Amino acid sequence: MPGIRPFRLSATAAMRGSLPLLALLLTTALLLSGCAKPASVPDATSSPAAQAEAAAPNAKDAEAARMRETASKPHSPTTPDDAACDPLTGVLQGQCVSMNQEKTRGQCYSLRPGATTTKKDKKGKTVKVTGRCQPQSLIYARCRTGIDTCRLGDTSPVQWFSCAQRNGATTRTPTPGSVMVLDANKGRGMPTGHPVYVEETCPNKDGTWTLRITHTNYDRQCHLDQDAKVRFNPRTMQVTFLTGPWGCWAKDLKAMGFILR
Repeated sequence: MPGIRPFRLSATAAMRGSLPLLALLLTTALLLSGCAKPASVPDATSSPAAQAEAAAPNAKDAEAARMRETASKPHSPTTPDDAACDPLTGVLQGQCVSMNQEKTRGQCYSLRPGATTTKKDKKGKTVKVTGRCQPQSLIYARCRTGIDTCRLGDTSPVQWFSCAQRNGATTRTPTPGSVMVLDANKGRGMPTGHPVYVEETCPNKDGTWTLRITHTNYDRQCHLDQDAKVRFNPRTMQVTFLTGPWGCWAKDLKAMGFILR
């Protein structure tokens, strides 16, 4: 129209006006998409010392959970936990229970050979006779335990166990400080049985026990066999010597049980 000039926005002015708006839109889009990061704030937990401190409780919790899981599993010959067991005996580490009686052990043993005397036999011939050496196996076992019950004159180990059993003082479970009585075995020179003192009991993975025992007169000369290891099977009540003078032959001997204090 005549007299009215149309308003035109130059390209330069348009660009100047649109730049702030465009920058604002781009910043908003970046923030919403997660590409733009706010200014970093120092994190006190990001230091190596803080990370180690945070990881320590987690490691302890994991170890405790692993121990609880292991303890809840029934131990058997196929349990994949060989690292926790002695490679020779299969003993579950940390489960052994022992008696610390070194003073008593020393006081209960002093070898006294039997005295030799002469006497006439039935035919009137003079012969040499050697008396019993000391301490005999039963006397030593009584001394170590302090169990003075069931004295029936010249009591044999089998008689002692039978009397203690009637009195409710026996068990089939290995117990430190008890007396394990081996049953009579004429073929092995034990017609009246044989007692051994139980120093230590250790459960095995397969349900048997490894025992550390001490006994005298194993050779009929009252010598002392200390800390021999034997394997005891509670299901069959059989004992096998693993070490000591009897280790070469004493296999699957029958046990009557254990006499308690």
